Amino acid sequence: MTHFLNIQTLSIQLALTLFVNIQLLANSGRLYLIIGNIYMLVIVSIALASLWLFARLIVKQIRRLAPSPWNLSLYVLWLPYLALFTYVWTRIVPAPNEAAWPSPAVGLLIIALTFTFPLYVFIVHMIARSKQPTT
Repeated sequence: MTHFLNIQTLSIQLALTLFVNIQLLANSGRLYLIIGNIYMLVIVSIALASLWLFARLIVKQIRRLAPSPWNLSLYVLWLPYLALFTYVWTRIVPAPNEAAWPSPAVGLLIIALTFTFPLYVFIVHMIARSKQPTT
């Protein structure tokens, strides 16, 4: 049971990683209105910092997991959590008007980010497994 809960916790952290980056892209127009021309630097630095920070946390937690075939469920299990977080976020903080909606180009970037995210999960998983002692 604890292994199942640890996998769920890791999946939530993976979903939060992608969710933060998606929301940064989707709300880039609002950020531009708030902070001006430096918004792109802020978006990139927060995105890279979140990827690095969450990768460090996830690597530490994966190292604590016992090797199991169920660990491979991490490659897919983050997707329902991402959908849940996105749904809740759009209900809590709705767009004030149509002008605040992201452009279609940002939507394409978000789709590309979502499709390439399993590669990030794979890399983090392999880094964690390479640092784990073998028996």
